[in-house]
Amino acid sequence: MSRYLFQRLIATVFSLFAATLIAFLASRLAPGDPIRLMLGDRAVSSQVVHQLQQQYGLDQPILVQYGYFVRNALIGDFGTSYYYTGKPVLEVIAPGIWVSLQWESLSLALAVFGALVLGVLSALKQNSWLDHLIMLFALSGISLPSFALATFLMVIFSLQLGLLPVAGLDSPAHFILPCLTLAAQPAALLARLLRASMLEVINQEYMRTARAKGLGEMAVILRHGLKNALLPSLTVLGIMVGRIMAGSFLVETVFSIPGLGRIGVQAVVERDYPVILGITVLLSFAFLFVTFVVDLLYGFLDPRIRYA
Repeated sequence: MSRYLFQRLIATVFSLFAATLIAFLASRLAPGDPIRLMLGDRAVSSQVVHQLQQQYGLDQPILVQYGYFVRNALIGDFGTSYYYTGKPVLEVIAPGIWVSLQWESLSLALAVFGALVLGVLSALKQNSWLDHLIMLFALSGISLPSFALATFLMVIFSLQLGLLPVAGLDSPAHFILPCLTLAAQPAALLARLLRASMLEVINQEYMRTARAKGLGEMAVILRHGLKNALLPSLTVLGIMVGRIMAGSFLVETVFSIPGLGRIGVQAVVERDYPVILGITVLLSFAFLFVTFVVDLLYGFLDPRIRYA
């Protein structure tokens, strides 16, 4: 197991290196001079521009600049913002990290819990009206874009019924609509996969043996069936985290949530490349960390993987 952990850790480090390199090259090869973007409409001499290029290391080759970036990033320095001139990137994005972490974690928990309930119920009630209703929801959740679902929920529950607030995260009620919007698609996808996995294991011999020993149906399903059915779903769980991170950019913009997604969208509009790069590095690290944890869960849920 320790060897497997070491191999996964090395792969994660190299993946993070590749992600940061691609993001850095994209920021440097994008159109527009970073110094001119930083100065805005202010008229300055070419000598001042040259001094600023030296100050920010922009007169060096791209790979040298990347080396400086990696060195500084390891100590938490992602450079300074072009839009908020002279303000460190970490200070720009720090307020959004906690905001995004709160509501995205709730969205993930809601997606996983909803998928578990719907997937298991659908498998136990195979070909019943409840099964067809759940699969209809799952198909709609997978097919419906997040912006369309967000608009629908806002119109119905905020504008028409006046039950829930629309913008910000000022109270627990503010979390409901954005969390539902972000959790719907991952929950639908995981529910369909979990249903298929449960149907494969529900009539296996070890399930019949557990029933023959006198275990209750709920204990058989949760302790024996669900544990084995979760293995294929773990892979999708890592993908779900990526989808939630990517979907937060749109959802936070629609619901005016001051998180990383909204800060990232504003940075794209303003061509604030250091902020874009800082957010990319943080999200890449978060996604790779989650996939690393998911890989470890395989070993704990399936002893065959751990022993191999």
